[in-house]
Amino acid sequence: MISSGLIGFVAGHYSADRPPAVAGKKNQHSSPALSAASEAEHVSYVCPMHPEIVADQPGDCPICGMPLVAHTHAHTPQNSAFPAVKISPTVAHNLGVRLAQAHTGTMQRKIETIGKITRIDPTARQILTPPISGELSFVADKDAGDQVKKGELLFAVSSPELLALQQEFQQSFTDGDRQSATQMLPRLQQYGLSAEQISRLQQGEPPRLAAQVFAKEDGFVFFRRGAVGDPVNRGFTVFNLSGNTQTVEVTAEIFERQWNWVETNQQAWMTVRGLPGVHFKGRVVRVEPPVGYTTRSLEIKIKFKTDHPGLSQSMFAHISIDAQSRNNILQIPKDAVIRTGDGDRVVKLLDDGAYQPVAVVCGEASAGMIEILSGLNDNDAVVASGQFLIDSESNLQAGLRRLANDNGQRQPNAIDD
Repeated sequence: MISSGLIGFVAGHYSADRPPAVAGKKNQHSSPALSAASEAEHVSYVCPMHPEIVADQPGDCPICGMPLVAHTHAHTPQNSAFPAVKISPTVAHNLGVRLAQAHTGTMQRKIETIGKITRIDPTARQILTPPISGELSFVADKDAGDQVKKGELLFAVSSPELLALQQEFQQSFTDGDRQSATQMLPRLQQYGLSAEQISRLQQGEPPRLAAQVFAKEDGFVFFRRGAVGDPVNRGFTVFNLSGNTQTVEVTAEIFERQWNWVETNQQAWMTVRGLPGVHFKGRVVRVEPPVGYTTRSLEIKIKFKTDHPGLSQSMFAHISIDAQSRNNILQIPKDAVIRTGDGDRVVKLLDDGAYQPVAVVCGEASAGMIEILSGLNDNDAVVASGQFLIDSESNLQAGLRRLANDNGQRQPNAIDD
């Protein structure tokens, strides 16, 4: 709000042959309608040519001398600075208006980044070592060149440490100490017991189960070491396997805000510009600690199994990662949001069929959807296509409303045929 004293000061310096208009006094340009409007609540007076000149009483603009126009705030629609717009079905069809509904659900995060092929292993080696120190109680009869199948048992390890932990777990479970038993589960899994073996312990099977190691994928034995009864430690290589396809390792970087989105074993996709239409499917295998104070980036490693001859080391590729999802997120299509310098807004469909721009606060955007933090409710209908023309019409009506006086002048409130 510009005070009346400041208005008078500007007017005195602008024109010497015209007396300055002082807010609070009527002049020859004032109309009875403006005088009546000044008595209403929430009425301000604005110059139609200089909207920064605002007074709480009728008068002239100190810059251009035009009469100030009454602006009644009571007529402004609630929750929006823009009036609603009525559109006939024919015009809506011609404008290509398409509606979408705000809904609360799961937002699937996707990370799009650029990666570089840092390593190609033509043998796709896989080294299998014991999960705990002990002695070999079983070794599959496989020699170099023999084929292995995914899920096939390759060797087992017995360990006094593992047997003692099994006894303690079974005793706690039998005594009803579920809290202590639950706390031991991660260690049992770390030492190589499967969920099926743990279930057998809970059912009372004697606690002398061995840690078992299975083949993670189809392949061939490159070499095998050890026999039943041999002592082994966690770094001892029992089987060295080679897969049927080569392994392509890609190094990529993600932004700081995406640090907690990525975990190992998440699915990833790769495309290369030189191979249009070809998509490679892989998984995240390693997430490095945060690096780079200036770039604030995180380095990740992704592996793809493929024999495609078009891939070579040092090639750049586009990487898409299916990151962790978020639940109970109010979201709308990203295309429905109008980005402006004054903030974001959407065009909302009202109950009476009119369209009204409303301000919104947006959050994360992913997979074509954007999170709405405030401004909309669940099941609100918004315009997802053609909203810019409706928003422009509402802006035009808002400008005409500001210029209007109380002479009963009709304001356009619809887009007719």
